[in-house]
Amino acid sequence: MSANLQPIQTAPGAGSGYPQQQPMQQPMQQMPHMQQMTMQQMQAMQPGGHMGPYGGGGMQYGYPGHPNDAAGGPQQQQQQQQELQEQQQPHKLSVLRGETFFVILNFLDLQTKIRCLITSSQIAETMQSRCAWDPLHLDQACGRAFLRLLKRRDPLGCFTADISRTKRMFPAGLFQVQRLEAVLMNPERVEQEQSDTEDDTPRPKPLVIADPLDEVCKRLRHYFTSVNSLYISNIEDYRMDYRFVGLRASRLSDFGFVELMHLPTAPPTYALRACRDMPPRTLDLDAIMAENRLRLPAGILFDESTTISEREALYLAEHRSAFKNGEDFHLVHAFYRTVRSHGVRKRYKAVVAALRARFPANFPTRAGDQGSPCHHRGARP
Repeated sequence: MSANLQPIQTAPGAGSGYPQQQPMQQPMQQMPHMQQMTMQQMQAMQPGGHMGPYGGGGMQYGYPGHPNDAAGGPQQQQQQQQELQEQQQPHKLSVLRGETFFVILNFLDLQTKIRCLITSSQIAETMQSRCAWDPLHLDQACGRAFLRLLKRRDPLGCFTADISRTKRMFPAGLFQVQRLEAVLMNPERVEQEQSDTEDDTPRPKPLVIADPLDEVCKRLRHYFTSVNSLYISNIEDYRMDYRFVGLRASRLSDFGFVELMHLPTAPPTYALRACRDMPPRTLDLDAIMAENRLRLPAGILFDESTTISEREALYLAEHRSAFKNGEDFHLVHAFYRTVRSHGVRKRYKAVVAALRARFPANFPTRAGDQGSPCHHRGARP
């Protein structure tokens, strides 16, 4: 049906046949008020209503071997007194317990949530739950700090020991979130130092996030393994133009519905939406062929010999800025860029097979379509 594949000019996600998914970020105008209210409630839980050192609510930290750590030391006595007072104030702690606490946390950014961990031992225990972090929204600033920390602790992100050690730095619930929304940081560039001296001593390389998309996908595979709904924005368009096919066949292979949308930002960027348990668009080859012709930029003649296979049809259904003309694919916003059709068919073979097994109703079998590849040629006007 023609409704299954809408023109590229439509709003992101429009005409997909699925309910619109609004960004998971809560209204920004409410966040300052909610943050202030949360911090006031946390302060009220502490003796004297003030925040302690290190951003914590009156929590004191000693060091191994310090005299204060000895049994009966003044610092230990003070800490025990605080814990006793917390236990004797259930009416104040109840304000931040249960669903109310999780609702308030939804309005806080990642940095504020991290600060909550050292406010109270009971709050830290509560924030071990996935509900305290889900949905997880990473804006550019928090995302940059978070990715740099992960890369510093675990540069490769693939060895089990490094992954386990790094994940223990955070509450378990953080990496159990099912919804993740990230606004990618801008790529960092390495400045090559020019020197006229004869000193050839190797210098330590600075920590640089040159490919934020790769870093997020790397952590998605080994850290955020429970994510079912994913939305990534501010993706470099020229980088994604050539990487989407490989990304779909590897890091996103377990997701049923995937949609890549080109956005007219300055500079132009992509936004990627993926839902693990949502079925892909139904592959109506007639509708996809018609839509493919509508995507051609003005002044580009359509090659009547163009054919579209089932695998290529899924690629067109997911990459909303691609079109096929002749033997290869091109991009609406940069028609001079070419994506080889052979590579699309090769990488999408396993994707189509896996999705057909999960969502057979979205892959209707046509007479003569058995075998590989099954091509459909558009009728002449």
